[in-house]
Amino acid sequence: MPKVLFKNDNLTVECPAGTKLVDLAESKGASINFSCKEGVCLTCLVTVVSGGQNLNAMTENEKSTLEAFGAKPNQRLACQVVVNGDCAFESVG
Repeated sequence: MPKVLFKNDNLTVECPAGTKLVDLAESKGASINFSCKEGVCLTCLVTVVSGGQNLNAMTENEKSTLEAFGAKPNQRLACQVVVNGDCAFESVG
């Protein structure tokens, strides 16, 4: 099972591949804020510290939102991320 590190919380958890990051963060109490959960508000912006290759590809909606707000290349919206392997995140918001 993939291991996910929530760096801000110094919390490492395991989850089945295919788990949505929003669901994992909420169930484990990680300090990532969520609002719309639709990929348009940027509340759940995270920096991918490692394991970006183990995440789902960005949807057009996520890509458009990140570009509109000038996000960095290694940033994603936690509500849109699906974990498929080991990875680490740092909350921005």
